[in-house]
Amino acid sequence: MIESLTGYGVSEKGIFRVEAKSLNHRFLEINVKLPTVLSKHEIDIRNLAKENFQRGKIDIIVSINQKERIGKVYLNKELAAQLYSAFIDLKKDLSILGSIDLSIFSNFKELFIYEEESPDVSTLMLAVNEALNGLKQMRIREGEIIKGSLIEILENLEKNTLELEILVDISYNNYISSLKNRVKELIEQNYLDEKRVFEQIIIYAQKVDIKEEVDRLKSHLTQFKETILKGEVVGKKLDFLLQEMNRETNTVLAKSEDINVKNLAIEIKTQTERLKEQIQNIQ
Repeated sequence: MIESLTGYGVSEKGIFRVEAKSLNHRFLEINVKLPTVLSKHEIDIRNLAKENFQRGKIDIIVSINQKERIGKVYLNKELAAQLYSAFIDLKKDLSILGSIDLSIFSNFKELFIYEEESPDVSTLMLAVNEALNGLKQMRIREGEIIKGSLIEILENLEKNTLELEILVDISYNNYISSLKNRVKELIEQNYLDEKRVFEQIIIYAQKVDIKEEVDRLKSHLTQFKETILKGEVVGKKLDFLLQEMNRETNTVLAKSEDINVKNLAIEIKTQTERLKEQIQNIQ
């Protein structure tokens, strides 16, 4: 099946939220944005993305839900003892009445040590995989839409090419017949060497013959359609076939002097440009 290069997927599991976005790109470019505590897992996340995609600019953004974070709080007892001792000494030195209340320690943040539990890597990777799968499914859905557009354009191209084939035959035969008649007139008038003149006609006729170009154009169209129907990673191959189709069409335009053939060739170029716009969006 054909895959678009654009899409979006998201997953929330445990404390993790993972977003995966994809945009058009000629090659595969993966950007991963992680909280510092998860940075050591970047390579694993990149490798997972590489397993799923061959083209496109992939952005993977992982965030941690702060409300769901779990950890333990420890008291720095040694520092608390030192503070308590200092307060006792201060109380004696200044003859301060009353007792030392625990609330006095609440102003000293240094007394409290927060130790966050290590993130659950398996949950993280499940969330990443789910987001990437969501992205892939969206790319597949959009790819099917693009496939429909490509088939529609191809059907028009096939009709145009068949019409071109007929026109080329008619135009070529008419041209050669007209040329022969004109040459006969010249031979009769000027006593030219008939054999030599007709040899030159054959050479010239071969130069203006565009039947081979039309045959190759038909072959490229067939390969293009087969590639689309086969699916998978097709973007680069389709791009190559389009270049070949444009090459044959340009040759037809350069060789032919028939205005009807030229107009139809221009229409074919217009359709191939539409194909080009579409395949830029697929993997």
